[in-house]
Amino acid sequence: MSRHLQKVFIWITASLGPLSCAVLLSGCGGDIGASAPSGQVGQTAPGGASTTTPPAGGTTSQPTGQARQKALVIGVSGVQYSALQQTVAQHQAPNLAQMAIVPALAGGIAGTPTQQATLAGPGWATVLTGTWANRHGVRQDDATQTIATDTVFKLAKLANAQGTAEISSWSTLDALLSGDADASVNCAGVDSCVVKAATAAISTGNDDLIFANLSGPAAAAQSAGLQAGYLSALATADQEIGQLQTAIAARQKQNGVNENWLVIVTTDEGLDATGSESGLPLLSNETAFIASNQPLTVGSTTASTGTIAAKPTLAQLQAGATQADITPTVLSWFGAVANPTLYAIDGTSLIGKIGPRLLQATPGSDKASLNLSWALPPTTPSQLLLYRDGTLLATLPGNTQSYADTQLGKTTSGAYSFNYTLVANGAAVSTLAQINYVQSVVLDPTLGSGLIHFFSFDKGLTDAITPGVALAQFNATSTTTASFVPDSFGFNALQVASLISTPNAENGMKLTDDVSNKPQFSFGFWFYSDDGQSDSPVISNKNWESGGNPGFNIAEESGSQLKFNISDGKSRSDAAINFTKNAWVYVAMTIDTSVQTAVGYIYDPTYGMQSATLSMSGFDMSKIAGIYSTIGFNEDATGNYYARGYGNLGTMTFNDIAMWNKVLTSAQVLSLGASTHSLSTLVPGSGGN
Repeated sequence: MSRHLQKVFIWITASLGPLSCAVLLSGCGGDIGASAPSGQVGQTAPGGASTTTPPAGGTTSQPTGQARQKALVIGVSGVQYSALQQTVAQHQAPNLAQMAIVPALAGGIAGTPTQQATLAGPGWATVLTGTWANRHGVRQDDATQTIATDTVFKLAKLANAQGTAEISSWSTLDALLSGDADASVNCAGVDSCVVKAATAAISTGNDDLIFANLSGPAAAAQSAGLQAGYLSALATADQEIGQLQTAIAARQKQNGVNENWLVIVTTDEGLDATGSESGLPLLSNETAFIASNQPLTVGSTTASTGTIAAKPTLAQLQAGATQADITPTVLSWFGAVANPTLYAIDGTSLIGKIGPRLLQATPGSDKASLNLSWALPPTTPSQLLLYRDGTLLATLPGNTQSYADTQLGKTTSGAYSFNYTLVANGAAVSTLAQINYVQSVVLDPTLGSGLIHFFSFDKGLTDAITPGVALAQFNATSTTTASFVPDSFGFNALQVASLISTPNAENGMKLTDDVSNKPQFSFGFWFYSDDGQSDSPVISNKNWESGGNPGFNIAEESGSQLKFNISDGKSRSDAAINFTKNAWVYVAMTIDTSVQTAVGYIYDPTYGMQSATLSMSGFDMSKIAGIYSTIGFNEDATGNYYARGYGNLGTMTFNDIAMWNKVLTSAQVLSLGASTHSLSTLVPGSGGN
C-alpha cells in the first residue's frame, strides 16, 4: 500500500465545518492524495536534534464559543505493567495515578495473522496506525522498514486536526514515521529534548495532535534490568508527563484559548521478567497499557480516572483493550466517523461512541470459508452491519456475535485476503482476514514411491518403510520426552518435549540414519507449535550452535517463523517463512546437490503455500551430510543443544515424518498439505485404520 493517504482510511467529520469538502470527498471533487501537507524541509534544532518545520499559518479558527479538540499522546518506551503498578502504589507516579489506566494487548491476537513480535518497532507502528503487522508491515526494530498504512497523523488531518507534531527520543521511531507529521523532532535518546519540544508545541497551539516519545525506562531496563534504577526511570517519566500536563494547563489559561485536551499515555511493549526485549509472546511482554485523562470503556467496564486495573491473566488481556485502540480513540476525540465501505482499522475507540470490538476471522475446516466472531458493545445495538471489502455483506440482529462467510467468490486455490468491517452504534472495527482457499486436492499417488523412511506414529515409533528402524529418545531413560497425542486425521501424532537444561542433559528425539548423504533427498512432516520457543531446532543433522556448521537445520524462531538453514561448514544459506501457531502446518525441505539448490516449504492454513529457495552455489556437497549420522527432532544432532544453554526449551508436535530419495516438486508438497489426507493412505499397513 502507498504511504500516501489511501481511500481505505477516509474519515468523515461529524460536523461539516470549513474543511468538510477536504474530508467528505463525495460531491466535492477533492483529491485524497492532497489532503495532508507534504514536502517539508529538513533543518537542525537547538542541541543537534533534527527537525522539519510545520506549515505556516497556525491553526484554523473555530466557530465562536466552540472548544477546539486537542490530543497529546505520550509514548513511554519499555514499560512493564507490574513495575508500573508498583510505581503507582508507592506514590512515585502521581501524574499517572490521576489517570484511568488499563492493560492493553501488545503483539496481536495469538495464532492469527495479527500476531507480531513484542518489539518496539511493531508496537509503535500499531499504536500510531491502529493496525497490526499484517497491515502496517513493521516486524522488527529496523529503521529501514516502511509503515505500509496511514498513520494517525495523516488520518487526524482528515478528521479536522489542523497541525500534527511528532517528537521522538528513539531515533528509529522518528525514521519509521518518515515525516508523516507536519513537524517532527528527533531527540536521539534525550528525553529532556522531548519535553522541551513537546512543551513548545503545546504552548504555541499550532498542533492539534502531538505525539511525544520518552525512552528513559527502556534505556534503564536495557542497562540494568528491572532494578531500582528502572523504577526510578519510571518515576522520572511520570515527572516528565507532569511537565507536559502543566504545559497544557498553562495553555488553557492563555487569553482567547478554548481547548479540550485528550491525554493518552502508552508504551510499545511490556518487558519480560528480567527487563529484556525478547520479542516472545509471553504474558509480561504482551501486557502494555493505556492511560488517559478521560474514562476508558473496554467491553462492559468503564475505568474511571484515578484507577489502575489489576494485572490481567492471558484470557483477560486478549479480551481487553489493545494497542490498536489508541488511533481510533484519538480520531473519535476529533469527532471523526468511519466510512464503512473504506474503513480498515483493527482497533476500536475507548471513548465516545463505543462499538463492537475484537473482530476476528479464522478459516473454516473446509478451507473455503471464513468464520467471524466479535465482542458486542456494552449497549446492544439494534443491528450490526457487516462489510467485506467495502460491500455490505449482511445486516444482522444486534445481539449476533458470529457469522460464517461461506461464499467467498473464489474459483481457484490460493492465498486470499479480505477486509471485514463491522459497524454498530456509529462505530466501526475491521480485521484483515487471510485464508489459503483450497478447492478439493487429491494426494499425489507418486508420493508413495522413493520413500526411505515414514513414521505415521499410528503404530508407535517404528518406521513403515525400513524394518528395524525407529525413532528413539536421545535420553533413553526419559519419561517426559516422547508422548502420543491426537493428530488431525483422527489417529496419533508424536509430541516431543525438550524440557531439561541441566549440564550434559539430553533432550529430543533422534533418527540414527542421516538421509542427507543422498545426492537428492527430501523430507516433510506435519508440525504443531505454540510458538513458545526461539532459536530452537525443529529438525537438524548438525550442531546448531552455529548455522555455519555443516549440515541442515530448520529452527523455530520468535514471531511464528521457521528458519531454514544449510551449510557446508564454510558457506551458509538461510531463509525464514511464517507459520501459524497452534495450528497444523506442513513443513518440507528438498535438497538437490546436482543443481546446488535447496527449497524450504510451509503449507499453512492461513498463509497458504509458501516457499523459499536456498542457494548452495559453491558449496562442498560432500559436507551437507554433517558429521553425526543422526537427525534430531526438537534438538540438534548432538542431543545436548539446549543443555549447552542455547535456544528455548519447549514442546513441538510432529506427524507423518517422511523422507524421500528424490526431490519433491512444489505440487507434490502442496498435495501433502492441502489434500487433508495422511500419507499413510499411500503406504499400506502404516496408518491407524
